[in-house]
Amino acid sequence: MLIGVMALAACGAGGRSSNKGYLQEVQQVLQELRALDQQIAAQVTADTLDSRSIVPLIRQQYRPALAGLRQRVAGLKPDSAFAAVNQELQRYLDLRLQAYDLAIQGEQEQRQELFEQFSQLQVQADGVGRNLEDALRQARHR
Repeated sequence: MLIGVMALAACGAGGRSSNKGYLQEVQQVLQELRALDQQIAAQVTADTLDSRSIVPLIRQQYRPALAGLRQRVAGLKPDSAFAAVNQELQRYLDLRLQAYDLAIQGEQEQRQELFEQFSQLQVQADGVGRNLEDALRQARHR
């Protein structure tokens, strides 16, 4: 999903300098998000699929990195053509943060249902990522 969004962001915004700057920022955020996802994939293997291994990584590494990206996106000021893109990107990051919070809470309270909700939010975030790709494609063609 992120590769498609990054490719769309890299294609530019029809020459408008405010859009170009916005898209460059979005592309940088997406690259950092992709690097984080690659780090997660490398660190979370079939051997580490239990909460005692994953939650410390979420708490110490993944959530702080994601929160920093969310804060950067909140500071972006897209023009009206890219407002939907920015909204979907914020929504995507919010869902991932909520999922991480559920995993942390699930470990603290030893509640398996919170880990199930964590997984559901991750799936929901993937759907928002596809919406982000569509919004970016539509904004570029306006």
